[in-house]
Amino acid sequence: MIRAVVVILRIISQFFIKIKLFFIGNLFSSIRSSILLKKFVKVKFDGQDWIYKWNDSAAVSSACYYNPVNNYSDTDLFFYKYKPNQNDIIIDIGVENGSEIPEFCKAVGSNGKVIAIEADPFCCRRLKKLKQILNLSNLTIIECAVGDVNKKVKFSQENQELRNRVLDEGNDNFNFIEVEQMNLNDILKKLNLEKIDFIKVNIEGGESNLLKHLSSQSLEVNNWCIGCHDFMGVNFRTYDYVKNWLINNKYKVSNYEPQKNKTFWRNYYLYGSKI
Repeated sequence: MIRAVVVILRIISQFFIKIKLFFIGNLFSSIRSSILLKKFVKVKFDGQDWIYKWNDSAAVSSACYYNPVNNYSDTDLFFYKYKPNQNDIIIDIGVENGSEIPEFCKAVGSNGKVIAIEADPFCCRRLKKLKQILNLSNLTIIECAVGDVNKKVKFSQENQELRNRVLDEGNDNFNFIEVEQMNLNDILKKLNLEKIDFIKVNIEGGESNLLKHLSSQSLEVNNWCIGCHDFMGVNFRTYDYVKNWLINNKYKVSNYEPQKNKTFWRNYYLYGSKI
């Protein structure tokens, strides 16, 4: 019953948005979001993006049908082997609109640091709004793709933003924009960090390129959480490469458990803890 109501509310809000009656669209989107989260959620369209606010958290989305539960739904996945402490330093690579960012920032406290690295300029725009709305003084946003070499790359622009990724050379079958790419060594040098407690990576199949020329000897990274994307097809098989890289660099490697068919993509997350 609740699911049917949520779907109906989504359809109604989309209808009013389509005819540019944003006030009414905001209202129905707020009701829908509040039902999903079981807390009052205020939704507002600012002319570019949809802003969701509740209690001490928020989300900024390109859609009027964002589910605010997503802000909390994957913390068990990301923090499966690493538990954040006050003053920790977290690097989040491939954050899209940053649904997990408010929880990351809370976990490390005002003296910790969260560095969000995202290639999509539209997602970065929303991340900057999120930072301002929640006054996330411990959040640094870096707008670039992360790969093996520093150069301009093609970055896909699909309807579902979470699928956007760096495209292979010569792949013109997708809508794309050009973005700057840097290797992680160079990004980290600019940040001037002595140690990193946790790096989370979710870059839609680009994880092996991120690790290829990464000098683990110049880094002090205690924990990795890397989403592999073998389930997307033969051109995305990075699981074995990532696992071997972690083992060769003296990390204890583990998988997320329990393994489930319904959320099968979780089965492809690998964790590395420094031995």
